[in-house]
Amino acid sequence: MIDLFSRAEAGESLTREDALRLLTIENGSADYYRLLGIANRDARKRFGGRGQIFAQIGIEASPCPANCGFCSLAKDVFRPCDSFELPLCEAERLTDQLVRDGADELFLMTTVNYGKDPFLRYAAAIKKHLPDGMRFVANVGDFDEAYARELKRVGFTGVYHIRRLGEGVDTCLEPAQRIRTLDAVKKAGLELYYCVEPIGPEHTPEEIVTEMFRAREYPVEVMAVMKRIGVPGTRLYSRGEISAAQLAKICAVTELCVRPKRAMGVHEPDELCLMSGANQIYAEVSVNPRDLNLQTEQGRGASTARAGQLLRTAEWIV
Repeated sequence: MIDLFSRAEAGESLTREDALRLLTIENGSADYYRLLGIANRDARKRFGGRGQIFAQIGIEASPCPANCGFCSLAKDVFRPCDSFELPLCEAERLTDQLVRDGADELFLMTTVNYGKDPFLRYAAAIKKHLPDGMRFVANVGDFDEAYARELKRVGFTGVYHIRRLGEGVDTCLEPAQRIRTLDAVKKAGLELYYCVEPIGPEHTPEEIVTEMFRAREYPVEVMAVMKRIGVPGTRLYSRGEISAAQLAKICAVTELCVRPKRAMGVHEPDELCLMSGANQIYAEVSVNPRDLNLQTEQGRGASTARAGQLLRTAEWIV
């Protein structure tokens, strides 16, 4: 392990075998804290000590046919009578507020139900409220290269899209289609945002490492890790959640294997991970797929103020 740590500290490119070995480190051991420390130092040097706050607005809620076993919006969980679309004027107000409060980038999220053309119109209106140079990111269902170019045309600079852990088993989505969308994002010249998620106790090191290295192959400049949140009523609720210590280890290994240029995120906000290689967290408003409260700012969602406080607590510059 000493040789592996030395190579990680030297900035060498780590292999899949290296990543698997690091993930076997016992939580709480001396090697565990050395791993976290190496990732922490590496990230702070690369990111210049600066933390980042990304903000996300959920613009609609409806019973989603993707039916993900961990999602509050899955068709088997979400009540049709609770469906709504966030009025554009309210989304514009929230955008203005998030910008004023210091969000570095803005994401718009929908279920796979939401129409592609309505989303383009909605997004074009929101784009007018963003300062010049602020990155604008779509978090939507699958699409082809032509639609990716439409997203770019209305002002999006990037797309958050992933092949989830358990895709096609814990979701009703086709894994191959998820990959085709990843390819469409890159072909259209949009920035791809990637994440190893939603990590649960049952996911093997091999599964986790596969998604780490998928991100490296594209490659991506913004990477993240996210634990699965146990949402009451969802199919996977009984499987439980991984610990904060386990998430921090996965965060550290991911940071050292991918070494993203712009940001390394953790979701949900976690102070231990902010000392283990992560420098980016989310503020969220409106609907959130990990929250039964349809106004997540009143539930699980962190505000920009809370996100900034967490980053400063871990001594990141905001």
